[in-house]
Amino acid sequence: MANDPIGTIEGPGGLRHFKTAVLEDGTLLAGFDYQGKAVNVLNVDSMAEWRQLVQWAEGASAVTGVVLLSLKHGNFCAGADLEEMHDAQRRKSFQELDRLVVDAHTVFDAMGRSRKPFVAAVEGVCLGGGLELALACHARVASTHERTGLALPEVRLGILPGFGGTQRLPRLIGLVPALDMITTGRTVFPRQALRMGLINAMVTSIPSRVRRLDEIQQETLIQAALAQVRRLRGATDRRSSLPLSRWLPGAPLIRSLVCRFARRQVLKRVRHFYPAPVRAIDAVERGLGMDLLEASLTVEKPLLIELMASSVSTHLVGLFLAGEAVKRKAATAAQGVTRLGVLGAGLMGSQIAGQLADRGYSVVLRDLAPDILAAAAGRIHKALAAQVRKRIILPSELRYRSLRIAPTTRMSDVSSAGLVIEAVSEKLEVKRAVLAEFELEAPSNAIFATNTSSYTLADIAVNAICPDRCVGLHFFNPVAKMQLVEVVRAPFTSEWALAEACTVAKRLGKFPLLVRDGPGFLVNRILSRYLAEAVILVGEGVPIQRIDRIAQDFGMAVDSGHPMGPLELIDLIGLPVAIHVLASLTVLGHRIESREALLRGLLGEGGVPLPFWKSGKENPEAVEAIREHRRAFGAEPASLSDEVLHRRLFLPMVDEAVRCLTDNIVEQPQEVDLALTYGIGFPGFRGGLLTWARDTMTPRALAGELEALAQRYGKRFEPCPGLAAGEW
Repeated sequence: MANDPIGTIEGPGGLRHFKTAVLEDGTLLAGFDYQGKAVNVLNVDSMAEWRQLVQWAEGASAVTGVVLLSLKHGNFCAGADLEEMHDAQRRKSFQELDRLVVDAHTVFDAMGRSRKPFVAAVEGVCLGGGLELALACHARVASTHERTGLALPEVRLGILPGFGGTQRLPRLIGLVPALDMITTGRTVFPRQALRMGLINAMVTSIPSRVRRLDEIQQETLIQAALAQVRRLRGATDRRSSLPLSRWLPGAPLIRSLVCRFARRQVLKRVRHFYPAPVRAIDAVERGLGMDLLEASLTVEKPLLIELMASSVSTHLVGLFLAGEAVKRKAATAAQGVTRLGVLGAGLMGSQIAGQLADRGYSVVLRDLAPDILAAAAGRIHKALAAQVRKRIILPSELRYRSLRIAPTTRMSDVSSAGLVIEAVSEKLEVKRAVLAEFELEAPSNAIFATNTSSYTLADIAVNAICPDRCVGLHFFNPVAKMQLVEVVRAPFTSEWALAEACTVAKRLGKFPLLVRDGPGFLVNRILSRYLAEAVILVGEGVPIQRIDRIAQDFGMAVDSGHPMGPLELIDLIGLPVAIHVLASLTVLGHRIESREALLRGLLGEGGVPLPFWKSGKENPEAVEAIREHRRAFGAEPASLSDEVLHRRLFLPMVDEAVRCLTDNIVEQPQEVDLALTYGIGFPGFRGGLLTWARDTMTPRALAGELEALAQRYGKRFEPCPGLAAGEW
């Protein structure tokens, strides 16, 4: 066959992270397989090998083209080695990374200038430096594999694309779409990528189970990449062609206007908290009028090193690595379940069912009320239709995913599911009844996972026949956007049930944080101190707008693109849910004051809640209800500085976080930081709650601040014994 490998030509020797084979037509297959890591990364070692491989291919007369592919399942390249980068950030030494960046620019430029075509065969995750490596190739072919996605997410790590991404991407797809990808870090899927010119071809390909060069050559993806090499061999100009309309923003005046608009949009979204997106725009604007290599080295690289040295990037990279540690720590089932049940088709249940179907699970969605099931189906269809409009999925995929969900009113239909997620109303007697009904129908090896937010797993499973199969899977709203799932383990939860629950969370792309069973678990327990204090401040006469402004100025929820204070968060959660959660957590003692009387005063006629905010302004009806409450209790308006308000909102959260560590709810401080960042929107640029606390003051000073607040405002501020000792 024309593409059979021949043995007379050998690739460069001594390569550890790349496997090579030269085909009969002269095409070099370069299989990236970084040793010692689950994903391919670019660091000093792998980049040195790639440079050696590029130089060898350029000098070997028998080599007529190169196909770069991955020998790892579901991962083309995850980008730069962040462990290496974080080590440099902590040492404040960037000489080695500086050399890596220069090497990357030099070898990527050599690829672009080569007379021999380089083609990237992309299957799976292609992020950051991995995408920049693919951009340096003359063409890119992508598989429709479910994990294939292309992105430059560097701004989410406080840096900018530093291997030429700010220069190559605008030249390839045009200024406007490139700025969108670079400043948001959003993932582009194959169909979108093909439409925007980011890839040259898209194929449906089934990956070989054995990832060896001699086994994967006949894959559709590799054959498509080889076809691109043959096409490019005869081309006089290998640069991607762009319609004239895409190049128009390259004119200096238009480029300046487009970049100015992009800066305004970035500042509107992340305010002044994140410098990286603005610096990335600077790199694009200044570099587009220059030679590509010159722009990469003189414009992009200095900005990258400057950002890399910042505390913002250090914190964000630390959080990312904490997330990877959480994923590694979570147990994974050898044989994950494929059919799941969801009990309860309300807002959370329908979201969970939709996410499961999106990830390929067959789902039985059960609710007692047919009208609730119909409403759930409508919500799921609406979410899928939005993905079709954005060209993330095809209309046919909408149908396939919809067909994976089987609605029913009978519990017997759920008996075939290996794991069921309970998402019924937050009433203890209802949850216990659902568990009892499930145990009557389900086989003994079926797992029961509760999505409760206010009851302990022990409370729900108190009468369970097989408590060992009970576990917690606590999702956060909205399910599609919130990356955290608390996987709750009670003393009776078995290892196999825990492993299956972690497997489901991982397959959904979530951080499966293992937490010990207890009131509020981790996130809600800490969050309750924040929300309760905000309600107390309202009752003292502090304006709604001022309380939320303090939190917004601190950066709460800025990473979501919508900075939000505690009172607006209560509106989002729903007042009845907030009342229930705060009331249930009073079991923690004097630290939680639910102020139920005040909150119930905000339940209008017929129990319809009065939100704190309405149409972007303080809700006049809520303001009047608060005044009525204060008049009834004779409360005088409080006169408090912004600093006092800030301390009252955030220091109790630190205290509760330390108590959670003391109670072994989680084991590591970085797990608290990750949970609060991805669970409630604590600002990532501050590194997480406990990192911020350590950066701000000493443990002894923090305890002193809380003691001072306790003397003035009550026992709820009394610090836990381990706080001053710094045992966290």
